[in-house]
Amino acid sequence: MALIRLAEVKEYTGLGRSSIYKYMNEGQFPKSVSLGERAIAWVDTEIEEWVQEKIEQRDAEECNKHTTEKTAKVTEADVITFLINKFKQLGISEAITWLMQVLK
Repeated sequence: MALIRLAEVKEYTGLGRSSIYKYMNEGQFPKSVSLGERAIAWVDTEIEEWVQEKIEQRDAEECNKHTTEKTAKVTEADVITFLINKFKQLGISEAITWLMQVLK
């Protein structure tokens, strides 16, 4: 663990000074550590975790977007076609058993 100064935080996050302080005041960014009367720094691992959270948030949103798009495209006709094909593949008694397990 190490302490990093504002210039490094800006470079690592891509944020400007005012955005860093704004997010800190909103509780959305790691708090700084006082080093003296006029010097502050941030814990490097906290900044890295913040960046990682942003990446994970982006990936989750992207995944949800694709899931929603795929779900939205499924129609009643698609479901009926799928079930008919499943019944043809398995036979009626096996398909009913399969369907009962799916509905549990």
